[in-house]
Amino acid sequence: MDFKLKVSPSLLAADYGCLAEAAMLAESGGADSLHIDFMDGHYVPNISFGLELIPALKKKVGIPLVSHLMISNPVARLDDFIKTRTDYIIIQEDTVKDMVGMFDKIRGEGIKPGFAVNPDRPLKKLYKELFHIDYLLILGVFPGFGGQTFIEDTLRKMEEAYNFRLKNNLTFDIAVDGGVNRQTAEIIVKTGANVLVAGTAIFAADDMKKAITDFHSLG
Repeated sequence: MDFKLKVSPSLLAADYGCLAEAAMLAESGGADSLHIDFMDGHYVPNISFGLELIPALKKKVGIPLVSHLMISNPVARLDDFIKTRTDYIIIQEDTVKDMVGMFDKIRGEGIKPGFAVNPDRPLKKLYKELFHIDYLLILGVFPGFGGQTFIEDTLRKMEEAYNFRLKNNLTFDIAVDGGVNRQTAEIIVKTGANVLVAGTAIFAADDMKKAITDFHSLG
């Protein structure tokens, strides 16, 4: 199966006073989805958005919304996120004991499930869960704040995920978030990852559409 290279701008890097406008500009610029980090001030020290952001954005854009739950207890808040009708729910793999059960519930509600893995967490112990997801998010930095430097050791994890997906004929997307810019994206796509999550490199660009097009050109 061929996996088209997709670009998912991260709203964490957008102007918080103009989130709807930023989302619409990203969509008109060719973005394939929007990445939204929900932070609780506990799992990570930062606090970001509220749940109301999802239905508000749904009124403005038509591309999928990827909700990345950087929160300590996603099980307790899962129903709340389901009610937003987000398109994807991505949990941190180290916050849930029964991920497969959670994925089944998410998919049963018509939402695509996935999990994120931190730079220091091995993928090998999560092979079973890879059979139950639509979206694997490999973090190229430690979660919590934007603008960090990409950790090159995570490239091996991307290659591992790609080889596992190929060997088992699976169809989940392999997304990379953290330190993604035009330079790091060139080596990321060579691993087989097919979704580039970029914040500053898109929302701080002089020409957002060109920035998105430049990422797409790597595919």
